[in-house]
Amino acid sequence: MSDGADGARASVRKFTWPIALVTGLLLVAFSLVPWGVSDQGVQPSITGLGRVSVPGAGPEDVAFLEEHTLRPGLVTVVLGAVIAVVAALAWWRPRLRRPAVVIVGLAAVGALIAAIPTLADPAGHLLDDQVNSALNSDSSLLGAGYGVIGVIVVGIVLIGLVVAAALTPAGGSS
Repeated sequence: MSDGADGARASVRKFTWPIALVTGLLLVAFSLVPWGVSDQGVQPSITGLGRVSVPGAGPEDVAFLEEHTLRPGLVTVVLGAVIAVVAALAWWRPRLRRPAVVIVGLAAVGALIAAIPTLADPAGHLLDDQVNSALNSDSSLLGAGYGVIGVIVVGIVLIGLVVAAALTPAGGSS
């Protein structure tokens, strides 16, 4: 039974940093896709970085909406880039792995803190008060897009990964 446990530990040590690198890049990618979408009316779509897409709308209307977005995905872009760089460094230099576990874990929690409020109220966290008060709608105009859901899933995976890495004893050359 010890061989199975040793194999699991070796797998965690071997794959932690490549997985962390890929998930950091996924955080960046999910920030660039829709965080808020609607199937009502003009069917707007807003990315985490504030890029607005409204089929059939004029450029001035889209530009107005883009000026009034809050861009919560900027935080996840920065945190995803930090995770990717730290994971690459930890993969390259084994002596950096313990501090990297802490940095990646904190960045994953930060990404979740940035994304969860947007999941709960996309219009309130993607558009500023001026646009929300102008809409003055009882029903929510925007629903959660796959970008914000992806950020949350990747954040949870990262937290699980760093917990596994932190609980896996060091040793061996992997």
